[in-house]
Amino acid sequence: MQKNKRGGGQKTVRRIFHKVLEQTGKLFLLKAVLFLAASALLLPTCAPERAPAALEEGEKVIDEQPGVKILDYRIPQGEFFRGDSVHTEITVQNNTGEEASFYAGCSIKDPLGRYFDLPATAVTLADGEKGRAAFSWLIPSETELKDLTSGPYKVTTALWPEQPGTEEAERLASLEKEAAFHVINHADHFTTFDETLWKKSSHRLGLGRLQPGNVTTTDNKLAITLPGGTYEGGQIETRTADHLYGSYRARLKLPDVPSSITGFFLYKQPDFEHEIDIEIMNSPCGTIWFTTYASGEVSNTYETSLGFDPTAGFHEYRFDFYPGEVSFYVEGELLQSFGSGLPEEPMYLMLNAWFPDWLEAEKPPEGAALLVDWIKY
Repeated sequence: MQKNKRGGGQKTVRRIFHKVLEQTGKLFLLKAVLFLAASALLLPTCAPERAPAALEEGEKVIDEQPGVKILDYRIPQGEFFRGDSVHTEITVQNNTGEEASFYAGCSIKDPLGRYFDLPATAVTLADGEKGRAAFSWLIPSETELKDLTSGPYKVTTALWPEQPGTEEAERLASLEKEAAFHVINHADHFTTFDETLWKKSSHRLGLGRLQPGNVTTTDNKLAITLPGGTYEGGQIETRTADHLYGSYRARLKLPDVPSSITGFFLYKQPDFEHEIDIEIMNSPCGTIWFTTYASGEVSNTYETSLGFDPTAGFHEYRFDFYPGEVSFYVEGELLQSFGSGLPEEPMYLMLNAWFPDWLEAEKPPEGAALLVDWIKY
């Protein structure tokens, strides 16, 4: 292991990794966007020794070699948006028996397998001394990276005896966490109806028509009303069919109108060619369907029970769609995944409440509304 004197002028090398991703038949060149403002800092620390933080689900320490120990760590959690800074850090200890130099690095992996590698930083620690490595990733703006993918991101921090990427570099220890945090491209909380993003549908569907007048915003919620005495419904859809891979989620409170359903889905004409559906019965029974369409047919379908009354309160419904797999979640719990028969072209994102012709028909005696707290993707 290389030894250096403290303050020996070691330089951080900025590395940019280029990866080529083939997606929907086109090649995209990805440049990992690296930000040096507080992006990597490793400092000796005199903090008292503490027991290692308990590993949570999805976290693991790997490749830990004798002579170096990861004592503590902080890994980001929650949701982040373009322009947010994502911070992570580890505390390590030199137990080699002599003064030694280490390099600390951090990589962030998106749901498509693309890496954002932060620059590594060198530090020299005396035997038994502790040091803290801190990293910050500034999520790229749309100008810097247009095709930022929403969904769960993996974080890996690692220690090396040499600058990572050199022939002599062999990982000494690393800590990684799958789905450490989630990146969201857009969130609509419906304080108003954003007509630049959404449009209200107007056409026949099932037993009735989707009427634009049934779609309103009230009390910072979107409301899709099913009027009493009719089979009318309502629907919103994005103005552009540019939604493919990503995480799509909505927080909904369903109306109690048993002859109707709520749908949250990706779709592009013609029917049965490009579609991924979450459909929920608008009743306390909690029946939910997950369905995909491709190549002119229903390619996958699954029915289950939510185990709660979806008309009694707000709940999060979500699907994550990436190459070769779509996964469906309710309140963060994975309920079903499909690995084949999936759409391959960008689609519209849609949300509706309507009366299908395959349920027992009964007009509601009174009006009721699907309430939408937010939609994120």
